[in-house]
Amino acid sequence: MARRKVGLKAKFAVLFVAMAVALLMGNGFWRDSVQHSQVEREMLEAARMLAVEMDAVWDFLEINQGQFVRNADGTYNVYCVVAAKVVAQKFTNNSGGVVIHYTNIETRKPTDAPDDYELEALYALRDDPGLGAYYGLVETEDGQAFRYVEPLWMAESCLECHGGPEGELDVMGYPKEGKAEGDLAGAVSIIIPADTYLASAQESAARETLVFFAFLACCLLVAFFGVSRLVTRPLGKLGVAAGKLERHEFDVDVRDVGQGDEVADLARCFDSMARELKALYEHLESEVEVRTAQIVESNRELERQRRELESMNRILQQDNLLKEDFLAKMSHEIRTPLTSILAFVDLWEQTNTPRDEGEGKIMSEMKLSSQILLSMVNNILDLTRVEAGRAEVVLGPVDVADLLGMARDGVTFLAEKKRATVSVSVGKDVPVVLSDAEKLRRIVENLVSNAVKFVDAGGRVRLEGSYDFAARELLLAVSDDGCGIAPEDLPHVFDRFARGNPPAGVVDRCYGSSGLGLALVKNLVELLGGNVSVESRVGEGSVFTVTVPAEPLGLLADGDEER
Repeated sequence: MARRKVGLKAKFAVLFVAMAVALLMGNGFWRDSVQHSQVEREMLEAARMLAVEMDAVWDFLEINQGQFVRNADGTYNVYCVVAAKVVAQKFTNNSGGVVIHYTNIETRKPTDAPDDYELEALYALRDDPGLGAYYGLVETEDGQAFRYVEPLWMAESCLECHGGPEGELDVMGYPKEGKAEGDLAGAVSIIIPADTYLASAQESAARETLVFFAFLACCLLVAFFGVSRLVTRPLGKLGVAAGKLERHEFDVDVRDVGQGDEVADLARCFDSMARELKALYEHLESEVEVRTAQIVESNRELERQRRELESMNRILQQDNLLKEDFLAKMSHEIRTPLTSILAFVDLWEQTNTPRDEGEGKIMSEMKLSSQILLSMVNNILDLTRVEAGRAEVVLGPVDVADLLGMARDGVTFLAEKKRATVSVSVGKDVPVVLSDAEKLRRIVENLVSNAVKFVDAGGRVRLEGSYDFAARELLLAVSDDGCGIAPEDLPHVFDRFARGNPPAGVVDRCYGSSGLGLALVKNLVELLGGNVSVESRVGEGSVFTVTVPAEPLGLLADGDEER
């Protein structure tokens, strides 16, 4: 699915809008915090001013206390504290919402009792005399209000009513509290409604936000139109020119794009590139015509060579068929007299006694040479069939012990000539398997005859059979203690006619070898769907391992067999 194209203008518009929203939100948060602090500062100044004025009233009354009229019992008609409270009440009644209240932790009149905020402030001021005042914006039933509580400390004139001894009645008939000069005498509590201040601050913030938004909008519009005129419009012209180039229209002129800036430099480079492309394209057209003519001529030549190759292939196929037919017929014609020679030698050995040692030796050599020659002929016939694709896999039950025993018996005569020992070992759990017995026999016979040829007199060759039930595979191994194979010859041991060179210091004992035995082994193993590998060390011997897939049919009755 093709992605939807989004223009630069749209991208810049989204960017500018996002920037504006972010700046407005940031400005709003900042204004809220500043507004709260500003309102609190303004109300704090107002509260402090009221407190100063009330302190002035109190101080005036205290200084002029002696000028007030005394009663017959010596008491004054007006006391400073009473006068201060009366002034505070009058101010509260006529101020339009501002409340001035004198209070203390322990009061003589219920009307002077502190509320929760005042009590909290009194304790804080008592515990920390350096605090100066206790204030803050709080929520009330009528809205937000600014609370200000300023402490009053015991003066010498206050001790007449509040000093000692504690419990004695003062001139007004109240028990004295036993306080000393400098103790907390109470506090003046001022409550100022904050709604008016907050409304004014919000109105001011709204005006500032509106101005900020207008300024920001103007800046963004200027930036947007600047980008549109200086970037997107020139790029649009370059895009149109690029479209013409894509349609092989090279007559484009973008030198007037841009206004002496980076876009103008880009346009000049683009114009230069267009002219170079035009020249290259014109040259390329003529070059293409030449190359096309050359390709047409080359195709004609290739077609002629293809017909010649087809003719040569047919000739080679005929020659190959003739070769295979010749090899098959010649091998068959050679194998028949060889079989007769071996039969006559066996008959002679059974019915005649050698007249002397020389006659027996001649007959033995004749039998050995005939067997070797017959093995070569059989290998040629089998290899020809496999490579021609005429070999078929014939499945049947295979007793691994019998298979290895037959292979051992087939090289008995050769092993006796070299006084070599050939042994067979079959695992006790190896079952009778379903495979091609004849091809397995030819595989093992070639491996064991090859091993016997490469052992010294008195050497040992071992045939082993095992079965992997998990992988359903038959494993056949032929090992010897002969001269081994040189490392550089190992990759080529399964090639046709590959005999290899004997290792340094080792006499070449590979007589009677055509170099086809191991090649036939590899072809037969692959025909059965398996693989063959070799491990060898010079002077220590070799191990050839064959692995072929085979389904189990039954188990041996007598366990492990060693022959």
